[in-house]
Amino acid sequence: RITINHITTMRRRQSSKPYTSSRRSSTNTAANPKLPAASIWLPILGHRLGIRNRKHHELLLLAIIASILALWFLTPFSDYCASCILWTVPVITDVELGRQSIVSLESKYPRVQDRWGVQKIGMELVKAGRNARYNDNNNNHFFGSIFDNVDEYEWDFGVVHAPNLVNAFALPGGIIRVTDSLLQHLYLSNGEIAALLGHEMGHVLHRHSQRRVIKQRFISTLWDAFVYEDNDGYEESFGEAIAEGLWKSASYLGDLGFSRRDEYQADAAAWDLLSATYLDNKYVLRRYHPNSVKKLLTKLWDFQGRDATATAGWESTHPGTKERIDALKEKWSKLDSRQKRRFV
Repeated sequence: RITINHITTMRRRQSSKPYTSSRRSSTNTAANPKLPAASIWLPILGHRLGIRNRKHHELLLLAIIASILALWFLTPFSDYCASCILWTVPVITDVELGRQSIVSLESKYPRVQDRWGVQKIGMELVKAGRNARYNDNNNNHFFGSIFDNVDEYEWDFGVVHAPNLVNAFALPGGIIRVTDSLLQHLYLSNGEIAALLGHEMGHVLHRHSQRRVIKQRFISTLWDAFVYEDNDGYEESFGEAIAEGLWKSASYLGDLGFSRRDEYQADAAAWDLLSATYLDNKYVLRRYHPNSVKKLLTKLWDFQGRDATATAGWESTHPGTKERIDALKEKWSKLDSRQKRRFV
């Protein structure tokens, strides 16, 4: 005979037992630290997509990984991520990074006498960069905004001795070096030297070397910045922590290569800098025709056909010369007759 007391006792016992249905236990797998995370969210995602086979779950995981890698390496997405991080780094820190980098570079390639006027031409382009900045503020959209920071750099142009190495180096902070082999073998005009220096200035102003380092060490750079502590009594900002992390790579910045996207940006900066020399109405600056950029690359391309060994350094750090020549030809052809007359 079952009484009310029996029923009450049974209910109490049932309520004290853990609920162990298969549905409840399956949802508790997320709390199991021994199971990989993919075993939790992949079945859920697969269920949403109508995929219930375990092998299909593994294929889905591979597809996701492949998509992430393709997004990072085959699209400008990684450049945008690195640029966002670099945007937090003060430009003034580039100067100290360049000072550290030049020590390593000139230990391999010592500085020699500048018989080609590299320093003089370079400083003329710095002044032209100021003209470009002022005209950009006057709603002249011919020039980019990278020239806004041209006075924040400590510009230093020079020549280094490097036998059989046709190359030029752009270090952070405004330090630019050209090898004597390049100047001796190519017989550059002043306009072509200006094009070369303008191109390297473009790398500096776009901060391409720092961006390359951040892209190569993206996760470690972020982690080091978040946990950075040097016990100096001063609390660094996120950007300053990134900058101090970049200083660790100062010794090899001169050897870094650039992407094709970087090269096109540097060519555009050289074009704009040479064009800006025509904005000097007082004729204080020498005028350098923007087509000198194309002439420079054409000389490099022709010389590469004659001596591929000497130009191997240039092509490894400045790829895509032939395609860039074609792009500059197209850029000139798109100018109307009024725009072309301004360069006469």
